[in-house]
Amino acid sequence: MKERESTAARQLKEDLHRGSIAHAYLLAGRSPEQKREVVPLFVQALLCQEPEGGLPCGLCASCRAWEHGAHPDYHSLQPDGSSLKIDQIRVWHSFFRYRPDLGRHQVFLLEQPELLTVPAANSLLKILEEPLPGTVFLLVTEDERSLMPTIVSRCRVVFFRNNEEKYIETVEDDEETGRIAGVLKNGTHSELLKAVRLMGTDRSAAQDLLKGLLAVLEREYRTCSQGIREAVCLELLLKGMRQLDDNASVPLVLALTLYRVQRELQK
Repeated sequence: MKERESTAARQLKEDLHRGSIAHAYLLAGRSPEQKREVVPLFVQALLCQEPEGGLPCGLCASCRAWEHGAHPDYHSLQPDGSSLKIDQIRVWHSFFRYRPDLGRHQVFLLEQPELLTVPAANSLLKILEEPLPGTVFLLVTEDERSLMPTIVSRCRVVFFRNNEEKYIETVEDDEETGRIAGVLKNGTHSELLKAVRLMGTDRSAAQDLLKGLLAVLEREYRTCSQGIREAVCLELLLKGMRQLDDNASVPLVLALTLYRVQRELQK
């Protein structure tokens, strides 16, 4: 039986099918098997001259070059030792002067962006702030929580999760998650504090709530043309989940995290 297509794969395929390709993607999450399967296919489809239904045709000159591992419009960087340095990012600059040579886009893939040095991160941020026509940047990470929020906010976030379909179906049926999401979007600060007090000190329930809100905002993020507020909220929720994992005070983490998310969503 054919394996069920992951949510991340469907999202990327839909972007290609609709022609709503972002200038930068953050491909996040701890599912290396999914990434090894999905990311190369997405790159090939971005480069393909005649994609069909969100998939590469496999026949055009661009697809043939990709399959031979010699595509002139694909550029990738990996850490040099324990970090990604600014000189590595600058290598890409020479390509920005040119249009795609063979494919529909120039694709720039950066592995482990959480290892960027501060100067390199600032250099990448400047690139992402000024999108170049015909270019797509792919940042592939397992630890999105370590990235600068300003970098995250300029990417379309795609999460790769194991067993995610079952997880998301559970979230969609969670009335408490939906109620809190409503307070975040339309409620007052006092209503939010009341909801937090009712949660008490149950760490497991708090973690489930943040995971549920993360899934809700992630789905909404995929439907936004810009989604900068949603991207910032995703980063805030991920930070809150990490603090809970580190045994920080449950009421304090929930109050601060959800207050910041509410403030961002109601701007």
